[in-house]
Amino acid sequence: MTDALTQADSAPTESGLDDQDLVEIVNEVWNAYLQQPDAEPVDEADSPDPRTITAAVSITGAWEGHVRVLVPPSAAGDITAIMLAMEPGEVTDQDVTDAMGELVNVVGGNIKNRGAQPAKLGLPVVATGKMLFPATRETHRLAVAWRGATPIAFSVLHVNPDRPVIIAPKAVR
Repeated sequence: MTDALTQADSAPTESGLDDQDLVEIVNEVWNAYLQQPDAEPVDEADSPDPRTITAAVSITGAWEGHVRVLVPPSAAGDITAIMLAMEPGEVTDQDVTDAMGELVNVVGGNIKNRGAQPAKLGLPVVATGKMLFPATRETHRLAVAWRGATPIAFSVLHVNPDRPVIIAPKAVR
């Protein structure tokens, strides 16, 4: 494990998390689900592939936010094959969607458990390309290497509690 990964340090945010929590959770997932040594932190590429897989899950309760992972297509296929015990050539788009949803769900569940309580985890959402999260700010980010591919980026996004809320008018019958 590199010093940058083990020595990440920042003050906890309103979620009760700090950067080290994200590092530890990603390493646990890397070891348990992907049978890989600890994730190596890296700098991110300037422009991600438009085919990047974005998976996210929401957390609500004592704090509101999202956990997001951005995975390059080639890495998504590799990870899917490992998670589903398949040969890489057997992996379908639906398999990738399922595996990326499970990956963000596991990371999100661990973040939910370590963060401020009470907290509930939503259902994962997976899309190809960029997924927008209006009225959020990124509070934690970790980019990790995957077999020479564009880095995989994990983020914790906090919803701005002062965001405008639009209430839909009641339907007139």
